[in-house]
Amino acid sequence: MLRTPCQTTASRATRGLTLIEVVVTILVLVTLFTLLTPRVYIARTPARRAECQNNIKQLTTALWNYASRQNGGLPWLISGKPSQHDRNWVIDLLPDLDQAAVRRAWDDMTPQQRGSFNSPHLRDLTCPEDSQKFGNNAAELSYVANAGYGLFTDDSRTGAVTELGTHSPGNFDWDGDGSVTSVDERITVATGVFWRQHSTTFRVSLDFIGNGDGQSNTIMLTENLNAGKWNSLELLDIAFVAGIGRLRFRQSPNSKAVLGLKSADLGPFGVQAGLVPGRSPSPSSNHDGVVNMGFADGSARQISTKIDALIYLRLMTPDGQRFGEAMIANGGY
Repeated sequence: MLRTPCQTTASRATRGLTLIEVVVTILVLVTLFTLLTPRVYIARTPARRAECQNNIKQLTTALWNYASRQNGGLPWLISGKPSQHDRNWVIDLLPDLDQAAVRRAWDDMTPQQRGSFNSPHLRDLTCPEDSQKFGNNAAELSYVANAGYGLFTDDSRTGAVTELGTHSPGNFDWDGDGSVTSVDERITVATGVFWRQHSTTFRVSLDFIGNGDGQSNTIMLTENLNAGKWNSLELLDIAFVAGIGRLRFRQSPNSKAVLGLKSADLGPFGVQAGLVPGRSPSPSSNHDGVVNMGFADGSARQISTKIDALIYLRLMTPDGQRFGEAMIANGGY
């Protein structure tokens, strides 16, 4: 008996797809996925980078809002008596980041309770391209504060940084006379923006920066993939620094031009150089060739990871020119 066209079509429909047809379908889907996935990733990357830059912009704005209530003064790196370790610069900024409730909870706790406080994850404190931290249910931090030059040593094998002493303006004797004078403290303060609270410490303000090296030439914040928790009271978790031992100056320590830089081998203190979590207080990011930085003028800019070391060091200092540091020309970085 002859089959009609309808019977033939029905028979094929019942039979289903052949193995070859299934394989071809899978290959087509795999090919489409392979072609489209990089395009989706490329499309998302600028958005994540923009969000990261916006986060650091929000932080610099919060610093400005904080300063407006403090006669221009910026937060301490770590405030309170050294034995109490009251709070850090991030905790001081919480009300300006719409996190007043978290700040109240912190203030209501004893120092012992704070040590075990399960701080919440705050999205604005992590960069979307910092995959180890973004979206995690923990007090992660991707942005750190400019704590200037200090006494640090680094492991030649691992690059891990260790602080020598307590990071404050009263910790460095620039002229080597055996005592830290008010002049020594002023020189130290000129190298960075955020310092641990100290009985005689001059508090850095936006006006101080503006009258010094200039707000547009002074970094306040940067990304750091190796930062610690936002509630940490350890300098290496919440700040970036430059170890004085890796800097070379043109003049003798007791010269008025004491901060005049001659050369620098920054090692783990350089941009995109540190690799050790919690022991690499330096700028770093997962962006291709740039790191987002927040400046004292309230701007957020992308700085090349290949920036000249001496220019980078000059951008760290809020008042370096007063002590012999060379001026940065407009567009010099």
